[in-house]
Amino acid sequence: KEHRQLFAPGEWIWADSAYPIEAWCVTPFKKPAANIPENKQFNYWVSRVRVKSEHAVGYLKGRFSSLKGLRQQIKDETDHLRAVEWVRTCIVIHSLI
Repeated sequence: KEHRQLFAPGEWIWADSAYPIEAWCVTPFKKPAANIPENKQFNYWVSRVRVKSEHAVGYLKGRFSSLKGLRQQIKDETDHLRAVEWVRTCIVIHSLI
């Protein structure tokens, strides 16, 4: 709802097919458009990116149990930044190991 506040011009996010296709929201094509060969190929590559992303998140959660249920209430920007730093710290530690 607040994508204009969250994204700078030219920024976008991947999403699943439940979201609408917008300039700021890239999603797989739904049928019947999904049956067009170019769209089918696009959906294939979007799916590959999503699977790899899900595997990476699953791997990190398996290695760092604190990420399975990050017990951080996010009430303001400081709380949000603290949660992001925790995730980033786990990624850095993973990379060093």
